[in-house]
Amino acid sequence: MEDKTLNVGIDFSKKRADVGLFGPKGEYIKKHIAFKNSRTGYEYFKEHVLEAMEAYGLDEINVSGEATSYYWLPFFMAITNDLELNEYKVHPYLLNPRWVSWYKKCFAPEHKTDADDPFFIAERTRTLPKVHEWTYDESWFKLRLLTRFRFHLVQGLAREKNFYQAYLFVLNSAYTQQKPFNNMFGKTSTKILRNLRQIDLLTEREDHELAKHLQQTSRTNLSVSLENAQRLKKVAAERFPVDPELSDILQRILNYTLDHIQFIEAMVEEVNKCISEEARHHPEVAILSSIPGIGPVFANGIAAEIGSIDRFLAGQKYDRRKKQMRNKNLRDADASVAKYAGLWWPRNASGDFESDERILSKTGNRYLRYYLIEAADRLRQWSPVYAEYYQKKYAEVKKFSHKRALVLTARKSIRLYVGLLHRMKPYRSQEVRIRN
Repeated sequence: MEDKTLNVGIDFSKKRADVGLFGPKGEYIKKHIAFKNSRTGYEYFKEHVLEAMEAYGLDEINVSGEATSYYWLPFFMAITNDLELNEYKVHPYLLNPRWVSWYKKCFAPEHKTDADDPFFIAERTRTLPKVHEWTYDESWFKLRLLTRFRFHLVQGLAREKNFYQAYLFVLNSAYTQQKPFNNMFGKTSTKILRNLRQIDLLTEREDHELAKHLQQTSRTNLSVSLENAQRLKKVAAERFPVDPELSDILQRILNYTLDHIQFIEAMVEEVNKCISEEARHHPEVAILSSIPGIGPVFANGIAAEIGSIDRFLAGQKYDRRKKQMRNKNLRDADASVAKYAGLWWPRNASGDFESDERILSKTGNRYLRYYLIEAADRLRQWSPVYAEYYQKKYAEVKKFSHKRALVLTARKSIRLYVGLLHRMKPYRSQEVRIRN
């Protein structure tokens, strides 16, 4: 059967879309055309594509683009929603830039230019057709945007808190060492941090009197107010003296930073509400939340990044034992999700040699990898099965024991998530299964 496919490669940037049009065998139709990455640019792009389809009598279009930030997204959405373009069979493919970079090594060394890149992008899809077609799932995409935005906020919050504590050490070194309150950024601690000079006045009081004052300040939320009072006195006794003029500048910087921290925390709360509302449309989130130790943050994050589990079960796989193609099963989906998250260890073998050491890939979806590893830390605390597995892996080595055991526990947990999402049934412990 004659191949009548137009292969399109697009290298996206903020301002431009560098496009190449190639025939069914990779022959040049238009090696390089640059369009604006805008609606006007898209219309010119479509005009050239339709012209090539008619001139060469083609009936299918493979559009391949590199996933550069989100610069590709508006263009791809326009392609999938374009009725005129979709009179032909349009197949959009989104490629990881690493794939294209590795693929280019198959060729003789070339310059790295915008004019050459579209060819390699299109050829990667044409010659290695294992790439999954990109589809726009609005509901999952909305949840994914929200969870990734929350991730961004939380990472920023951690950076701001670390920055704050570094400056706090200069102004009052003992506060970060003695830790008078369990939560440095709690309400009671914050009121004191706003004006650190008041510590000297407060610590002139008797222990019980100071404890009573702290209790009133916290509105009776402190469970060990006497201990807090004693530690606060140590702060006053152990701190380095600071020049008054420098002290004023540092206090002002700390207060500005504290305002920023509180603003981010308020933003996180607002985003949490949006995520909870969006999660109602996804029963998968409730299913993952039924797992002991997996709260809404991890349930939403894992569900949003995995999306529909059916996409990991689509297609066929070669069975080495039966020497034939077969439909994918849950074990294959488990392995696919692990690769997608970068939680797998590629083999390194050649001839009679096979390396005993395998290095974690870490080249997949960093958001999913983060959620899986953090969730594994909760699973080991709540589930006897995962606690036993974690301890077993922890005891196997003496170096980086916790990190290694946690990553391996995260890899093991993927099978649990895949199974629950496939069956669409809430978690049941092994004890319940045995009893039933």
